[in-house]
Amino acid sequence: MLRHFLRPWYLACLTLLGSCFGPAEAGSLSINPIRLDLDEAHPTAAMTLENKGTGAVVVQLRLMRWLANGEFEHYEPTDDIVATPPIMTVRPGQPQVVRVGLNRTPDAQRELSYRLFLEEVPPPPTLGYQGVQVAIRIGVPLFVAAEQSARPALRWRLLRGKDRSTVTLSAGNEGNAHVKLIRVTLRGRQADRELASQAVAAYLLPGQVRQWVFHLKESLAEGRVRLSAESDQGTSDVELDVEAP
Repeated sequence: MLRHFLRPWYLACLTLLGSCFGPAEAGSLSINPIRLDLDEAHPTAAMTLENKGTGAVVVQLRLMRWLANGEFEHYEPTDDIVATPPIMTVRPGQPQVVRVGLNRTPDAQRELSYRLFLEEVPPPPTLGYQGVQVAIRIGVPLFVAAEQSARPALRWRLLRGKDRSTVTLSAGNEGNAHVKLIRVTLRGRQADRELASQAVAAYLLPGQVRQWVFHLKESLAEGRVRLSAESDQGTSDVELDVEAP
């Protein structure tokens, strides 16, 4: 296993939510892949940075443990994961490879979640410059599989609005692995009667709860709806009771 400690650096900037499909682009910087998965059999991975601009970009890496409790999530410094080089200059037309390694044993029963932040180090402002410099910060999700099988387990709840034209949907992950929701569709008891559909593109870590408000195409009078959820685990369908406000 790799042994290396990275000293953190913080910049106020833009964070992109990663998915497992295609490269991410922020400004002139392109990253591929934008999600990393490690396990005991595959403790290392690599990603490629490409600069599609005209000037060199200095990038520094920062690794954080990604935790959630109910509706709140936060980050903690960690040396569970290491990455090299810790700081680099990415020049136009010269791809830069970042290597990532697991620096601990996986948890026996629970998936572990992290983010690898790639932070632009802006150059010093030129003499007389009075504008605002914007530094890019891209957060790449990184998951470490448990030694034993781990799965998400979603618990849904649907609360009707007072005017019956909106509903609040909550999803809680009671499992021991993450799930990434992509789209949620609500239908009446007849499958072809769509009430609302919304792209959500949100990760739910174990123990995490998220909520969304749906504006319905028609007033909701019946007590049950059909929910179809597309995620990185596939598509699931459930029937939900509509709770009164």
